[in-house]
Amino acid sequence: MIFVKRFIVVACSVLFFGSFLHSTNIIIIAVDTLRADHLGCYGYPRNTSPNIDKFARDAVKFNNCYTPSPLTTPAFASMLSSLSPHRHGAKRNGMSIFDNVKILPEFLKKYGYYSSAFISNWSLRKELCRFDRGFDTYTGVFNKKRWLGILNSEGKAPKVNEAVFKWLDRNSRKKFFLWVHYTEPHIPYVYHKEFNFGYNKITSSAYPWGSDLKRIRKYDTEIGYDDFYIGELIERLKKIDLYEESLIIFMSDHGESFGEHDYYRHGRKLYNSCLHVPLIVKLPGNKDGNSEVNKNVSILDIVPTIFSVLDWQVPDEMEGMNLFDPDRGRVLYFEAYRGAVHSKKGKKFHLKVKPIRYGLLKGKSKLIYDWRFEAYDLAKDKFEIYNIYRNPNRKMKVESELLKKYMKKVKEFIKFSKKYFKQKSKLSKEDIEKLKSLGYIKK
Repeated sequence: MIFVKRFIVVACSVLFFGSFLHSTNIIIIAVDTLRADHLGCYGYPRNTSPNIDKFARDAVKFNNCYTPSPLTTPAFASMLSSLSPHRHGAKRNGMSIFDNVKILPEFLKKYGYYSSAFISNWSLRKELCRFDRGFDTYTGVFNKKRWLGILNSEGKAPKVNEAVFKWLDRNSRKKFFLWVHYTEPHIPYVYHKEFNFGYNKITSSAYPWGSDLKRIRKYDTEIGYDDFYIGELIERLKKIDLYEESLIIFMSDHGESFGEHDYYRHGRKLYNSCLHVPLIVKLPGNKDGNSEVNKNVSILDIVPTIFSVLDWQVPDEMEGMNLFDPDRGRVLYFEAYRGAVHSKKGKKFHLKVKPIRYGLLKGKSKLIYDWRFEAYDLAKDKFEIYNIYRNPNRKMKVESELLKKYMKKVKEFIKFSKKYFKQKSKLSKEDIEKLKSLGYIKK
């Protein structure tokens, strides 16, 4: 009899808890071009992110998260599909995911979720990347004029919030997945004097050699600007009783380089200035709040973690893993491609696009292949200044063999994809001009 009673109690608990999880709202807040090391909660000496830092106190902060590719479309495609760029097909801006690739909102439909996205970077337009599949609404917010006011190529944070708040007023009682995307830190950086945060108090020694401090000053005020409106969004979620029990994920697609390694912007290099991104996960009920995890993780892990938290089976095709699984000496791989493609290149060109650089991270050991190997010990050299591959030891040789095998696998898959997959995105003249304005195509 006691056993029967216990069984009934456990069964009822499982049913109740399962029902609760299955009604959990999912919210992804993404900031374009955001370096993890420029946020206060990641140790940055300037107070750029008070609202994000406050959010982190309710959540789990992953200190070592990386993007598989430091470019907007490939990175977000990887986030939504849990596939590396060569596998999902959207390898450069202006390219779309393959027809057979399934992304998060498509999976969520069978669980009764209503999905909506608000994006503010031109390269995420549905006509280019085809990320709208599975979404019930996919809204582009483009109101900000760039480059001497000639082009409307992105959406300002207040306009993004305005659109999101209207959507929440109509849909807050639904079971939903909401993706909110802010783009301010993206070049060309605008200086917001109200978010200067004591720039003059920070010495140049806080940055890698070669850093352009004038650009960093503007970039940091852009972070502060976005942080203010992210704070507004979080307060709105609290006001309508959606914050506490929602699964909320804060992340970025890639970072930015300010002259380190003689490189500016992002996309083509595989140093941590462009790969290391913030990832902060607030679980339902603020479970495990104000904690941090130091293992290496990837934005590939976001969708598998959503599935795991909600007690769903993770699809076999996904490459990522549950962020909360134990660290088992994982190896992360990276791919860098050129910026954007021209429509005149045609479908065959799109399909044969190959990486221009490859990278690997195992523990604190970093390898980059760019016609030759570079190796860095991140435990001693966080800015990747000292290439220690000149006389590779046994460990480096093992890791270089791993990277060679990965490179071979990528090349074989791309060769296979040329024959069997389709690429439907088409760049209009307007698209090419917009992508030029974002710095993805040389003028």
